[in-house]
Amino acid sequence: MNKLVKTSFFILFLFTIYALTLGKKQLQSASMVPKDTLSTSQLSYFAVLSTGNTAGDTFIKINTAAGSAPSRTTNNLFVGDTLSIGVGSSMRTFTVSGIGNTAMLAIGGTTITRDVASSAVAIATRSATHVVSFTPQSVVTNGKWQVLIKATSTSGENFADGIPDQNGFDLSVGFTSTDVNCSALGAGSSAVASSIGTTAVVTTGNPNITNSYLVFECTTPSGVTSVGVGTSITIGGTHKLINPSPSSSHTEGTADFQNFLIRHLDGSGAVLDVDTVMGRIVAIESVRVTAQVDSTISFTIAGLGAGDRCGVPVNTAQQALVTSNQVPFGSLAIGSTLNTLAQQLSVITNGSSYVVTTFSPKEMTMIDGTGTTIPPTNCDTGGCTASSAVGWTAPDASNSEFGYSLESVSGSPTMAFTAGSNFTAKPFSSSPVTIFSLNSTPSVNQVANVCYRVAATTLQKTGDYEAQIVYTATATF
Repeated sequence: MNKLVKTSFFILFLFTIYALTLGKKQLQSASMVPKDTLSTSQLSYFAVLSTGNTAGDTFIKINTAAGSAPSRTTNNLFVGDTLSIGVGSSMRTFTVSGIGNTAMLAIGGTTITRDVASSAVAIATRSATHVVSFTPQSVVTNGKWQVLIKATSTSGENFADGIPDQNGFDLSVGFTSTDVNCSALGAGSSAVASSIGTTAVVTTGNPNITNSYLVFECTTPSGVTSVGVGTSITIGGTHKLINPSPSSSHTEGTADFQNFLIRHLDGSGAVLDVDTVMGRIVAIESVRVTAQVDSTISFTIAGLGAGDRCGVPVNTAQQALVTSNQVPFGSLAIGSTLNTLAQQLSVITNGSSYVVTTFSPKEMTMIDGTGTTIPPTNCDTGGCTASSAVGWTAPDASNSEFGYSLESVSGSPTMAFTAGSNFTAKPFSSSPVTIFSLNSTPSVNQVANVCYRVAATTLQKTGDYEAQIVYTATATF
C-alpha cells in the first residue's frame, strides 16, 4: 500500500470517528420522534409597576420602558386572571377586572401602599401539564427513563420558587413524584421521588451549549411495552410546571422556545445513545379577541290574519284591514254583537329584563267635537277596571263599551292577564299599565296578541269615533 493510499484511509478513519462523535453531541435519534404536548403554551406574565400608582387605586399602571421587565404591556392578561402584586413576601392577589390599554389594567379590590411601590411586580402564572411522547428503540430491565425540561440558570431566578422565570420552566411549590405519571412505560413503572425537582447540567449541540434542566425520572423494572411502539410520560398532576415569562429579548407575537431531552439509562446508570433525543417546546402570548354587543331592543306592532284571537273569532273582513298603526272596526254591528279585532306585539332584546305597557290618553270619542264617547268597558259583572280583569262575554244592554284582552303567543312572556275561556278583559287606562314582561334575558322573540273589543248599544249616537292607544317597550341592561 503506497503512502497516498495509507493517508487516505487515515483521513477517512478520522472523519468517521468525528461524525460518530458529532452525532452523539447533537443527540440525533430521529426514530425516537420526541414531542411535548402542553395543556397550554401561554407565556406567564411578569411586569413591574410604573410610578404614578396610588394606594387605594383599582387601576394599575405598569412600566412599559424597554428592559424594565419581561412583560412590558398588558397584552397576555385577561379579565378573570389572578394577578399577584407587591414587593417580595408582601404579595397580595387580585383579580383582573378590565384591560384599559397596553399600560393600564383594572383590578377587583383596592391596593395599599406596599402593593403600588414603583419596585412592585405584577405576576400571573400559567401552569401546564406536559405529555412527553416518544418511541423507544431499546428495552432495558431495571432501567430508567428521564425527561429533562429546560430550567433557568439565570442569576436572580430560582427554578423552584413558584415564580415564572425568563429562561426556563419553574417547578411549582409542592411538586412531588405523585405529579408524574409513568404508567404508560409498562407494569411497575414509577417516578423516583428523589429525582423530582433536581436539576442536571447538560452540554449539547455544535457548538456546545450548556444548560440546566429539571429532571423527571421513571424507573422501568420490566422495560417498556415494545420497541418501536409509542409511549409517554405525563408531567403535571395536582401541581404543574409554571410556563416561562417572556425572555429579555422577546418580541410579542413571536414564540420563545425551550429545550427538552429524553434519555434512557441502563441498570448501571449509563446513558443509552440510541434512546437519547432532544426536542423543543415553544411558548407564546395568548391572543385577545374582543367584540362588543350593543344594548338593543326591538318592538313591533303588526296586523293579523282572520281566525280566533284571544279565544274568539275576529271580524274577518275588517281584520284584513288591520295594520301596524290602524285598527279599523268600520261600521259596528250594534245591539247584541261584540266586535273584535287584533294586533300582534313582538319584543326582541338582549336586556336582562323588559316590560311592555299601554295606555289611552282619552276615551274613544266622537271626532265631531261634541265629546260623545264610547265608555270604557265594565265587563260582564261591572267589576273590571284598569287594574283588574274580568270576563266579558256579552254586551251591556244599556251601555256601549270599549276594552281589550291579551293572549301569549310565543317566548313565554309573563302576562298581566289572558283572555282565557271567557275573554277576560280590562278597559284601557289613562296612565301606563303593564300588559306583559319578562324578568330575565329572553332566549327567543317575545310575542303576544292584543284583542280590541267594541260594543255599541242602539242608543249610541251616530258618528265616527276614535281612540289613541300608546304602547311602550322598555328593557333593563
